[in-house]
Amino acid sequence: MATSTCPKCSGITFEMKEAERIKGNAYRMMFIQCASCGAVVGTADFFNAPKLLEKIAAKLGLKLFD
Repeated sequence: MATSTCPKCSGITFEMKEAERIKGNAYRMMFIQCASCGAVVGTADFFNAPKLLEKIAAKLGLKLFD
C-alpha cells in the first residue's frame, strides 16, 4: 500500500486543525494539513454528523446501529 505524502514537502505525518478564517463560510471547518510544513491537503466538517445523528436518535428512543 502506498504511503500518503505532502505535495509540498513530502512529509508523511498529517494533523487536523480548526480553520480560523474561511471567507464566505458560515460553518466551522477543520483543515487536514501536513504536520511538518502546514500545507493544507483537505478539509473536514468540524462536527461529526453521524455521531450527532446517533445522539438525536437516542433521545428519540431509536437505535440506528445493531
